[in-house]
Amino acid sequence: MLKFNRFMYEEADEGKGGDNDGLQGKEGNGQEKVTLTQEELAKRLDQEAERRVAKARDGWQSDLDAKLEEAKSEGAKLAKMSAAEKAKAEEDKRMSELEKREAEINKRELTANVKDVLADKGLPSELASVLVELGDADAINKATDNIATIIDQRVNEQVDKKLGGSGKPGGSSSNLSGTNDPYEAIMKKYK
Repeated sequence: MLKFNRFMYEEADEGKGGDNDGLQGKEGNGQEKVTLTQEELAKRLDQEAERRVAKARDGWQSDLDAKLEEAKSEGAKLAKMSAAEKAKAEEDKRMSELEKREAEINKRELTANVKDVLADKGLPSELASVLVELGDADAINKATDNIATIIDQRVNEQVDKKLGGSGKPGGSSSNLSGTNDPYEAIMKKYK
């Protein structure tokens, strides 16, 4: 006998009218404990797998049906058109596909250029996808300059804050005083 946590499979049993075979009671946390044999467990897992496959198949089928209907309506439109109208419609379709492809290529190229600019300015390349949405190279350059300036200011503020605002390290690396410090003695010779 295997102990089985029914909580994971509640969704599968919701539409079946509360099939509660094999229940031994409830735990204090609201989850039911079920004891199943190996065969029962395999049967339930097979049922869950079948349910999920059927759900996915229904989704694929509806997508396929929609695409098929679209193709049929496009074919019906083309059948009603004259030869000149067909040629114009096909040309328009081809042009829109070319424009879409060109836009994708331009976006990829712009993304690569923006990543280079970000790398040159020491900024994270993850910002490229956001900056590409601006679309204009000048706007992207201004945005990267602004981002670099803001980051530099924030870093400098945090460094000053950590150093106590003086801009110089607060502590000394040596525990020796002026008279016991050998380096201090050497420095006095050269003054």
